[in-house]
Amino acid sequence: MTRSSVPLAGAQRLLAATPKPSRWVFFSLLLIFVAYWIFARALERPDLTLVVRDFWQTWLPMLPLPSFVVFLAEMLHPRVLRHLVPLIVGWVLAQRAAVSMVHLLYEMPDRETAADFLRRLQSNSFVAAKPVEVSAAQLNLERHKSVLLRIGGPGAVKIPPAEVAVTELNGRFLRVIGPGKHDLQRFETIYAVLDLRTQERSVTAVSLVTKDGIELHADLHLTFRLSSGGKIPTPDNPYPYDPQAVRSAAYAQTITPDNHVVGWDTLPERLARARLAQIIRSYCLDELLRLPREAEERYYAIQQRLLTDLRPLLLEKGIELLTVLIAPLELPEAVVEQNVHNWQIDWEVQRNIQEADSKAVALEEIELARAEAEITMVQAIVEGVQRARREGRPTNMSEILALRLIDALEQMARQAQQLYPTPFSLLPRLQAMRQQLVPPPIIASQVEE
Repeated sequence: MTRSSVPLAGAQRLLAATPKPSRWVFFSLLLIFVAYWIFARALERPDLTLVVRDFWQTWLPMLPLPSFVVFLAEMLHPRVLRHLVPLIVGWVLAQRAAVSMVHLLYEMPDRETAADFLRRLQSNSFVAAKPVEVSAAQLNLERHKSVLLRIGGPGAVKIPPAEVAVTELNGRFLRVIGPGKHDLQRFETIYAVLDLRTQERSVTAVSLVTKDGIELHADLHLTFRLSSGGKIPTPDNPYPYDPQAVRSAAYAQTITPDNHVVGWDTLPERLARARLAQIIRSYCLDELLRLPREAEERYYAIQQRLLTDLRPLLLEKGIELLTVLIAPLELPEAVVEQNVHNWQIDWEVQRNIQEADSKAVALEEIELARAEAEITMVQAIVEGVQRARREGRPTNMSEILALRLIDALEQMARQAQQLYPTPFSLLPRLQAMRQQLVPPPIIASQVEE
């Protein structure tokens, strides 16, 4: 036995157990009435044989007088009919009392409506020629207007396309009826009408708290529908549904603190709010801000976790969750300012570290340059001394050392000028000192001779 056949079998057993008016009751009452009428004739014993015979011979002399004509005339004798007056008056009074009781018991708008409802119950036939149109949006409004929707059948209802209805009998689930015209049995009522189309809901400013006590706000966007039970839509059946899922969703109602009853279509957003609050409570603020981004969605990981957690919970209620989207989380202004301040401090620390690294590199280069300059000066002095010894001019040793020192200083100044700015008067001063130490060309030639 399939899942869809279980509610149908239960509906058949419930309908079979519901008492229905029998035609034998009507025939039994009619037989009792006729027997009482005959008893009244026998009690009064009217004799109308001569009267009926004279009348018959006057108007129909060519035909023989049937015996049942005399019997019928005696049955309609006033002395016999007077015995029927209490019975007829009692029947009328009982009928009026029943209409009044139905009128008061079911809060009918008027006695005519109560009488029509009573006739439908007595005849067990669908008196209404036009079925009552029922929709999910107008069910509560139409229920106050229609006796059929408020009390039940017999009667006919019409379910619009893309919707499905759940019926009850004596406060118990009876069956699920799809789009189209349907006949309701005695006291069978429409409990709920559900929309089979995809539903879309948006929840704004959901209050959330992180693990470290930071209050956040987020927006949710949900799309869902009644479970189709794995059925594929077709042109003849564009909105398939699972009867068991429809039954579960119809009874998934909740009473809010303000005593307002909410239906199945509010369940996804209520569960999503609660579950999202639990997920955010497991993260610190820094962890939320550093979640990995995928598919250009900042909170993709939270969305996938929320979708995975909600789907089985809603499927138990007959609801199929399609998508869940989370808008960017809104941080309080104080938190935003604190984060900006922390980021500024981080950038300041990084900049100071970079400056310190640069200064360390510069000092290292300066020390290397100083060491290279000392080496250069020493090499220049050594070369000058060696050259003076080779040339045999020890008397000019001090001048040679000074010239070599000035040459080394000029070379160092020109190399450093490419990296660091040097005083503009340094090179001219070194050149002036060179000119003072260099001997005139004539004396130099004489010395060489």
